[in-house]
Order: sequence, then structure tokens, then C-alpha cells
Amino acid sequence: MALTSCAPGAAAPTADRATGLRLAESAEYSSLHPLDHPLGITTKLYDGLVNVGDHGTLVPGLAEDMPEPDDDLTTWTVRLRQDVTFSDGSAFTAEDVVASYESVRDPGTGSWMAADYGMIESVTAVGEDTVEFELAHPYAGLPARLTLGIPASESLGGSVLNSPLTAEPVGTGPYVLDEWRRGASLSLTAREGWWGGEPEVDRLDIAFVPDENARAQRLRSGEFDGAQLSPRLAETLDGADGLELVSNPSADFRGISLPQTLPFFRDPDVRIAVNLATDRQGMIDGILHGHGQSLATPLTPAQGDAYEPAAQFAFDPGRAARMLDGAGWTLNAGGVREKDGREFAFNLMYFAEDTLRRDLAQAFASDLSAVGIRVTLEGVDRPQAAASMDENAFVLGGGDLPYDPDAQVYRQVASEFAGHDPDDAYSNPSGYADDEVDRLLAEAREEGDPEARATLYRDLQDRLVENPPLVVLMSLDHTYVAQGLDDWAGLAPVMEPHEHGVAWGPWWNVGSWSRR
Repeated sequence: MALTSCAPGAAAPTADRATGLRLAESAEYSSLHPLDHPLGITTKLYDGLVNVGDHGTLVPGLAEDMPEPDDDLTTWTVRLRQDVTFSDGSAFTAEDVVASYESVRDPGTGSWMAADYGMIESVTAVGEDTVEFELAHPYAGLPARLTLGIPASESLGGSVLNSPLTAEPVGTGPYVLDEWRRGASLSLTAREGWWGGEPEVDRLDIAFVPDENARAQRLRSGEFDGAQLSPRLAETLDGADGLELVSNPSADFRGISLPQTLPFFRDPDVRIAVNLATDRQGMIDGILHGHGQSLATPLTPAQGDAYEPAAQFAFDPGRAARMLDGAGWTLNAGGVREKDGREFAFNLMYFAEDTLRRDLAQAFASDLSAVGIRVTLEGVDRPQAAASMDENAFVLGGGDLPYDPDAQVYRQVASEFAGHDPDDAYSNPSGYADDEVDRLLAEAREEGDPEARATLYRDLQDRLVENPPLVVLMSLDHTYVAQGLDDWAGLAPVMEPHEHGVAWGPWWNVGSWSRR
């Protein structure tokens, strides 16, 4: 989701509260193209072959049943629902699925997800109601990759930047676009004839209100039914004027890249020391007001049995200082560590408009200062961050698709992404390579037994603590404030990805709600 300017006096949405919802979003959507923004507001407009269900489980969407693999996990068969139509009235068929997966892999489309589908050799329609995916190698995590929203094949063409789908969605989802007032609001209306049943929440009016305090004030005045707010501000509104705080766990993690173009970060002992010097729980308590969980690797409790809770770094600045001494980084007269005439000092970038990343950067810099490492903070825009990720540390976020451990961790640590690519700067931003990590990743991708696969990922986390690629800080609980939720049945808990906002929160499955 890209931040853009928004008129400060944007008109309030106009939904009838008996049947619709009025919500406030923190940033305007840059696109409605499902091959560019797969798990945000587009989930209201499109369905995948597989959808996200309660608690973050994967459930059949446009697929009649969950995808079925052959014995060696290289051929996956998907049977499709019948009598599904797109918002333009055309019929959904296997050809639409083929076109979507060919398009997302086509370099000309320009989807940032193209590398995630590199294991697919071909997608073939077997009649109108079945699709076969042929893979280049066994891949156990394919169902999570099939959450991609499917548009009508006739609407595909061109890049994700210039396609009509950026503003004219043609999907099978529960809602259709009614109006997009650039810089002000976006309105969706319920689809008649949606295969999942006609939504009783018949309208979603979403105002773009970047200023968090303004969102909070307009919530208290009754102008909105809900919004995402920071934990600090959300807690102040909980119980006020009929408002309630709703918190969803997520696999959305924050961390600090440690680019190995900087000589001090080439030493695993130094990277361990930096991890030990970081007070994660202090950040969770002071910045997130407890709405988060300390992590040492990109894998989170969202990955279930694949998560290893013992893979952690204690906050131990004393041990960190001893390890730095042992690595030859000793304090100089100015109180900064130095080795061979070079000070241990580096720049840490964060997105200038992101107050959470700013606060985490400040806390991290303070922690490292206490052990003699000087960190200079720099608020940057996205092009600046991408261009210099290989030379500067960065406060990064991850967890775009947490519904399989491979999708959660592979891009962050696989050596195939170690080379700096400004067009894919957030994959392995530290430039990390470890043969054992690559082996475990590859074996887990090809392991069909769930228990054995989970063991491989737990072993991976142990290795990532022994040889850390970055400083993973925490996973976040996403916090929202809403009113009137008791008027509706069908609300359910969910595990959220990195993407958040009013497409998630208590409203993630709004198309299935019913009036009490």
C-alpha cells in the first residue's frame, strides 16, 4: 500500500449504517490490480483458488476442494467451482486461471511476485473445470501461492502499472467498485450472485485519512464505524463512546537488515552481538504497548508446528560487549568501538512517514549506543531505500504471505536473493548466504510429510540463531477500533499478513456477515 497525499477535508463516507459500513483507511490504495496487491482491499473484489479462512487456515475459494498433489509434489490438480461469474457477467473457467498464472510469471507484467512462482513450469486447463500445475521441482507450499486473486482473462494484458485493472477490477469477489474519488474515498457495493452468497453488508465506504489523530477524532464523533490505529491510540479509545479495541495477531514482523557490504557485519559473532544488544521486549512494551511478540527469525507462531519458540536471543548487553571485544572491536577514547582504525558506525534507514519504524529505529540506535556502536538514522522514501539497501541498514517489514513457512522465510534468507537488485531490494536485504540454510530451505520445500517438514523449519531457526542474517525484532498485533460489531454475526478471528488496514481487522470476512 503506497502513501499518497490526501485532502485533509475529505468528505465522510455515506453508507446506511443499517446495511453498510463506513471505515477510515490510513493510506490511499495505489492500485486494485490483484497481481500487484494480492492480500489487501483486492480480497473484497477477487477470489483466489485458495482463500484465507478463520485463524489463517487455507480453505477452498474458486477451487472446489483444496489442491491435490501427486506423490512427488510436482503435479498439482485443482478442480474448479462451477457456475461462478465475474463482475462483468462473464463465466469463470479454467482459462482464466491459466491466464492469471501465466501473467504473474511474465516479466512484461512487472509483478513483484514473479519470483514466487518460479517453480511453476506450466499451467494447463483440463476442460473447463480443472487446472493442472506442473512444477520444476517438488514444492509442498503451493496451496499458499494459490491465494492469488483471479481476474477475467480478457482484462489481463500489459504491465501492472498501466493495466485497466489498476482502477477497473473484474473479479469474482463479494464486492464491486462503485466509485473511487482519488485522494478522498473508495466505495464498494455488494455483488448480486456472488458464489459465496449475497453479502448482507451491502456497502463499504472507505475514506482515506492519513493523519491518525484525525481518524481517532472522527471515530469518536461517530463519523466512522472503524479504523486501524496504533496500539497507543487504540487503547485510549477502548470503551469510549461505544468504541472497542480489536486486536488480531499477525505474521507481520519488523527487523533490521545488516548489509554484509559493511565489513563488521561479515562476522557472525558481531551479528550475534548486535542481536544480544537489542532489547526487543522493551520495544514491545514501550512502543507497541504489549501488542507484539519477540522474535529472532522471520518465522512466527503463525507457522504453527514449524515455529521454534526456543529460537530466541536474550537481551544481554554484557555478553554482547564481550563478544565485540573478542572480535577486536574495542572502545576508543570517544566511547565508540573501533578496529584497525575504522569505527563501528553505520546508517539505518526507515520510511520517513512510518512512525512505528521511526520509533523502532530510535530504540535500536539507543540500544547499540549502549555497547559502543554508533547508528545514524535517516528517514527516506521508497526509491531511496531500494537504491541503497546494500550499503545501509534498513528497518524492514515482512510476512506478506504467512500461510506457509516457505512463503514467510524463503525470500528473506535464501542465497539466490543475496545479490542487490534495486527492483527487488527487500528480498534478502542483508546479502546473506549460508549453505546449511539453503539446504534446509530446499529440503523443506520438497518434503511432503507435514511433521518432517516442520522439523526442518525448526532446525532452520536454530541455524539462523547460530548465524543470524539480520536482527528480527518482533511480530506485530494489528490493532483496530470499531463500533457496532455486536450488530453482526459471522465475525471470526484471523491471522493477518504484513498487509493491514480495513481490508483486514474485524472486517476481513465482511462479505459473510449477517445481521443479528
